[in-house]
Amino acid sequence: MQISSDSSSTTAPGSQDRGGAAAGQGPVGPILLATDLSARCDRALDRAILLARQFDVPLLAVHVLSPPHSLSLGAPAPVDVQQLAQQAEARLLRDLHGLVDGIKVAVRVYTGEPAARLRQVAEEEKCALIVTGVARDETLGRMFLGTTVERLVRETSRPVLVVKRRARAPYQDAVVATDFSPASRWALRAALVLLPPEAITLFHAFELPRGPLRDSSPDTQTAKGFQRIAEESAVDFINATPALHDQPQPRCQVAAGRAERVVIDYVRQAQAGLLVAGTQGASGLTGALLGSVAEALLERAPCDVMVVRQPSAG
Repeated sequence: MQISSDSSSTTAPGSQDRGGAAAGQGPVGPILLATDLSARCDRALDRAILLARQFDVPLLAVHVLSPPHSLSLGAPAPVDVQQLAQQAEARLLRDLHGLVDGIKVAVRVYTGEPAARLRQVAEEEKCALIVTGVARDETLGRMFLGTTVERLVRETSRPVLVVKRRARAPYQDAVVATDFSPASRWALRAALVLLPPEAITLFHAFELPRGPLRDSSPDTQTAKGFQRIAEESAVDFINATPALHDQPQPRCQVAAGRAERVVIDYVRQAQAGLLVAGTQGASGLTGALLGSVAEALLERAPCDVMVVRQPSAG
């Protein structure tokens, strides 16, 4: 097991970029587990190990010490950073002990601003996926994102998997939320790396125009027309996705209503294991920054959520 605790860049296993994978064939780079060593990341650790074993790729477990000290280790400031790094290393090794047999694993501890450092490591090591956890407010009974997760989702070019459920088995299905934008196609492509097309549901939420009277619903014929347009757009979207050529087709589902509500309702009803969404698209689920819809999906979806940011034009 390779261990590094310095703050300089190093070479990790699987650092050679081999390009995209075929549908359902798995990631081609290391899985990066981003952990703050708290209980919020226990489920993320289990999922990261499961993914690394399932697809036979290396696991890179990373903890970033944020100056002046790491709250997760309960150390008062000022403190010896090297000592904290050794403690964090030891904690990571204990957490991984007995769980990673047969997996190539590297444990790294760095210092710096967590989101920026994690983003840098993921790029340098050409990681296929960043896996992290989500916190829960026990008083309010709701999930919430930490600053590090929010920044990662906004800034990294790598898919970010936010784990909420216990990782008992590989993902069996996924719902890809789409507005038919290029960002949605990137999200679909990321889902196809983990699952075959027939295990994926492409979900589109569309809003109906108001009726002649304020707040009144449109007539049935108008509603059917909008639904037909959405269904045709879904077919066009699939046909324009090269990764699906000569492949089984994913299921398409469209529904009227506000995206954040109907997507979450559908995921809950279908008992989906994974929800995938893109950022930087045209509308709805997307935006140059993490929009309200994507944030709602991350916080309120009852399943794991993978967010995929569309690369910039450059």
